[in-house]
Amino acid sequence: MKWFTREYVGALAALALLAGVVTGREKPTLEVIEDRKPAKAAVEEIDLTVLDRRGTELPANDPFAVRSFSDERSPQKSVEKPSAPPLPFRYFGKVIEDGKLEVFVMHGDETLAARRGAKLGDYRVDAVSEKSITFTYLPLNTRQTLDISAVN
Repeated sequence: MKWFTREYVGALAALALLAGVVTGREKPTLEVIEDRKPAKAAVEEIDLTVLDRRGTELPANDPFAVRSFSDERSPQKSVEKPSAPPLPFRYFGKVIEDGKLEVFVMHGDETLAARRGAKLGDYRVDAVSEKSITFTYLPLNTRQTLDISAVN
């Protein structure tokens, strides 16, 4: 490996330095780009009406389509006002003691005393008479009457 000597390395370094200087002095060529007008045949081939989607049905899988979550095929259903469920109480009997009336009702297998102001589940007893018991269904503030006159 005698050919790899100091003189050879020095000459190689000088050549690399010279190449770097020459390359740095070169001026880049500027290419002038002319404004070109498109060919007439190319303009005629493009149909821009295809881009206008107004008035056409969009594909079902179009992620940018306007969506409506209402069921347009069925007519609008009228909103029904919620109503109280039927009274869950059945008349069981009454007791008149010392001139005071006490009425008993059944709720399932349970016997309850229906006194004015008493709260029986979701119901409040508003009035008790020998002919009827008036309840208020508390969640909807709806009055209901249990007729007991036919039983007596």
